[in-house]
Amino acid sequence: MNNLNNGYRGNITISNRAILKIAGKAIQEAEEVKALMEGKTKRKNKDDFYKAIDLQINGGELAVHIFPIFVLGTPLHQLAQLLQQKIKSSLEILTGLKVSQVNVTVVGIIPEQI
Repeated sequence: MNNLNNGYRGNITISNRAILKIAGKAIQEAEEVKALMEGKTKRKNKDDFYKAIDLQINGGELAVHIFPIFVLGTPLHQLAQLLQQKIKSSLEILTGLKVSQVNVTVVGIIPEQI
């Protein structure tokens, strides 16, 4: 859990699960992401993407690490950068927390379905 203390009326706490759900929703919006790896588990259900996100909180800053499988066809570096931007902006806008890193390790590609 991450506590935000603005000193006004008390504490605000955002659970790790809520943070992961926000990041997962940002990933779901990218149609080119077909799965996320969580160890040896491949999560294909987009509603479960949040379960495969590695979140680290250090001094009020978030670091996110994901391991996506993309559809072949779009340059991988562009997709990875798009995900970084979507995750960072979604988390910062919706939680008010600073995102220091969004690490994307592409672990696979699959051919485009015709």
